[in-house]
Amino acid sequence: MTLAYYPSNVRERVPAKVFAKAQLLTQDTRYADIGYEFDEKKFLERTAARLQARDSRGDLPEGWPRVLHGPLVWTGSDFSDESRFVYHLSGCDKADIKNALAYFKSKCLGRKGSDVDESSFPLRSLGKTLSTIRTDVYEGVGFATIRGLEVEEFSHDDLVTIYLGITSYVAEKRGKQNQEGVMMTDKGKVNVINNSDVVESPLLTYQPFHTDLVCDTVALLTVSCGKSGGSGFVASAWTVYNELAATRPDLIRVLAEPNWPFDTHGRNPPFYERALLYFEDGRLLTNFSKQSLVGQKPISPRTPGIPGLSEAQAEALDALHAVGRRYEFRQSMEKGDIRFFNNLALMHRRDTYTDSPENYRHLLRLWLHSESVCWKLPADLQLAWDRTFKDNDRKERCCGSTPIGEGYRRVGVG
Repeated sequence: MTLAYYPSNVRERVPAKVFAKAQLLTQDTRYADIGYEFDEKKFLERTAARLQARDSRGDLPEGWPRVLHGPLVWTGSDFSDESRFVYHLSGCDKADIKNALAYFKSKCLGRKGSDVDESSFPLRSLGKTLSTIRTDVYEGVGFATIRGLEVEEFSHDDLVTIYLGITSYVAEKRGKQNQEGVMMTDKGKVNVINNSDVVESPLLTYQPFHTDLVCDTVALLTVSCGKSGGSGFVASAWTVYNELAATRPDLIRVLAEPNWPFDTHGRNPPFYERALLYFEDGRLLTNFSKQSLVGQKPISPRTPGIPGLSEAQAEALDALHAVGRRYEFRQSMEKGDIRFFNNLALMHRRDTYTDSPENYRHLLRLWLHSESVCWKLPADLQLAWDRTFKDNDRKERCCGSTPIGEGYRRVGVG
């Protein structure tokens, strides 16, 4: 029996046309030749062909702004160093964390790790700083880093509790990231599989610009760093929008069309369609996964029979990456860092990296949602958020990670 993509408490609000339209194709149809990794040559050739064929006419969607303004409009060159975004834990902060951990362990025995929150993990002084970081993430430049957590001092379970406790001050709800209901996943020294025997190598993996599906804020705890490479980059989708709105408004229209086919990886419906860009309540919202749109061989190839992308969609998707590269900001990464970024306003990517037995990349990821400060979501995204944060069908598991340093594990793709 095919697993349902939408939980029962959300399915009743999914328009019937989603299921009626999402039929697998029985014959070959020609779609754009686009893969997971960015191919600059193909992108430039596709752009030239569409411009020559005058297939790029069109203006912005009705009611969308010519220019976006505000703190989210930035380029990497605007920042001379990281001091604006990196908060270094003081001795007082570290004592505050240990006191909160002791409180949780003494008062909250028997509670699930996913229940860690501000009340069960009281940070008397650091909590004020975390409130400022929350404002920076949701209303400021969109990202911040807490640096100086000494991960070696804590057991795996205690480190997880600390991570959940600190992040709860930025956004209190945690989303389910895979079919097993896991709310915290390993990134790095992990074998990721998609219900098959195809395994991702933890070495030399590359990610183009994307956002995670789905959350308002992504949090990443660096447990350990790889031997080399693996730099993380962020780019403002608002800055990318401004360039495309000025030079290729037709691509904004393509990105805003609700006809992008997202793979559900063997569930029912087999795919769904929505836009990649939204303009809601005076804000630009960006949410897309290149893997869900074109597949990623051999880890997660696109499900046979699901529609591919048109030439216009392929150009628009690659344009997000190409323009993002021009304005990106490279984030440094140290052991113990907790990084936050606004998943509705920023795109992120990662360079290739190499591991060794002594130095391997290991990150813990959370998908977070704040009921109080999350931006207003359009109906399509609200359904996606409810599937992640209000799913009553998938059993909740705090984490599926193995104890730190105990090798590889297998996790499903969400």
